[in-house]
Amino acid sequence: MREIFIRAGTALLSDIFDTMGLTPPILAVEFWPVPGPEPSFAGPAYTIRGRWQPWEGGGDREKLAAIDGIPEGAVPVWAGGDIHGVCCFGDLLAQAMNLRGAAGVVVDGGVRDLAFLKSLPMPIFTRYRTPAQAIGRWRVEGVGQEVALPGGLAPRVMVRPGDWVVGDEDGLLVIPRDLAEEVAQKAGEALEKESAAREAIRRGMSLLEALDTFGHL
Repeated sequence: MREIFIRAGTALLSDIFDTMGLTPPILAVEFWPVPGPEPSFAGPAYTIRGRWQPWEGGGDREKLAAIDGIPEGAVPVWAGGDIHGVCCFGDLLAQAMNLRGAAGVVVDGGVRDLAFLKSLPMPIFTRYRTPAQAIGRWRVEGVGQEVALPGGLAPRVMVRPGDWVVGDEDGLLVIPRDLAEEVAQKAGEALEKESAAREAIRRGMSLLEALDTFGHL
């Protein structure tokens, strides 16, 4: 499914949800990819939830344990809650996620050390960048739980562990785990039809003829 979802891309996958009579579960347009590698990725969500909470002490041990537990090929989804102005992670923690084989990262919050993050082969989508650390201000309070992220067509998109998260230059989309196989099948069929339509148009078929032939452009 990973390969199909990446080949299809978020645009085609969004269209598939429309054909299923479902609102496409796209994330808010405020999420943007950190410049660097090709931002296309797909993988099952590994959810990390935190909240704004003044505290004392050194590093956030819950955050470090969450990163140590990332399965290879997963997409860490950081749900910042009411976070503002501080980062969820910077260079060292991003390096650890990359070494653990994260397919990509989605941050409902901020990141810092962009000069280093740009050098990683791991795509990172975030809402903002900031120089301020989270220590003493924001901390992780849960891993592997359903989380709510800002949506593009609805106020919130719910993300459960194991839901598929797909990202590319067009944005981010979440595929509920119980719909993943059906969406993958429809995506494979749509890719074949789209390829045929593109070739027909290249050979001179008019757009109206293509619409009548392929049913959707």
